[in-house]
Amino acid sequence: MTNPQLHKELEQLRQQVAALSKARAEQKSTNSPGEKESSSTSEPEESDAAFKNEIDELLKMLQDEVRDMPAVTALVVFALGILMGRFMR
Repeated sequence: MTNPQLHKELEQLRQQVAALSKARAEQKSTNSPGEKESSSTSEPEESDAAFKNEIDELLKMLQDEVRDMPAVTALVVFALGILMGRFMR
């Protein structure tokens, strides 16, 4: 890139940063302090609940798969896992 192109791109980036900063400031000014606190405390709770639900679903699926798998096959897979772990050391 030549020097004029760098200056042009730099100016465009500065304009974008200014526009984003202005939008962010406007968004903060429209929210009242009470709304900020309630939204910031509910987001982690919602994400924690979603994470726990996802983990519960995965464990239930794993439990169902283990139940459906014959005992001999499960023991063979377990033994192969142990052997693979030993050989990879």
